[in-house]
Amino acid sequence: MVFLSVGCADQEAEARRSKQEAEAKARAEAARKEMVTLPKAFKSRDYFKKNEPDQKSDPAPEKSTTNP
Repeated sequence: MVFLSVGCADQEAEARRSKQEAEAKARAEAARKEMVTLPKAFKSRDYFKKNEPDQKSDPAPEKSTTNP
């Protein structure tokens, strides 16, 4: 009778171990996908570039000061 209970415990442990391995693989795959996606979503700043204001493509028209 002792052998039967030990056999069941081994099957449960094996099932638990395989479930944990599957979960670990899923977490690793999700982390890998995230590490690929994040650099595309958040661009790092170029620290060697000067801080210059953005150039406007077309300046606003100036208002004339003369009255019609």
